[in-house]
Amino acid sequence: MMHVLLKAALALVFVASLPLNLKAAPQRSSGEPLTAKEVRKAEKEARTAADHARLAAYYQSKAQRLQTKLAEAEDLVDYWGRKSEMVNRQKIPNPYFSAKNLAGSYREELERTTKLAADHRKMADSLQAGQ
Repeated sequence: MMHVLLKAALALVFVASLPLNLKAAPQRSSGEPLTAKEVRKAEKEARTAADHARLAAYYQSKAQRLQTKLAEAEDLVDYWGRKSEMVNRQKIPNPYFSAKNLAGSYREELERTTKLAADHRKMADSLQAGQ
């Protein structure tokens, strides 16, 4: 009997915690920056200069964050590289090679993101000039 009451109480708490208004999320105004979840949809629907400018701003912001992460990863590569026993260590995981691989992946993503930002900025500029 107590088990049933406990389940009922938990169900009541769960239902009470649900939002009362389950409408779709409000549309963002064109001045607000995009979130990561909105980017995929925005990429498909971008038609105006403002749309492309918002995407360019998103990618530029992401590139700045990646630049910071890349600098931190390169610092780790330098740190572990000074410890010669780590560079020549065969045991896995090796912190030097892990840091080096992480820096490489950040570098690739930074290049891709910077290119996307430039492409969207160029598209926004061309659409704005055409108006």
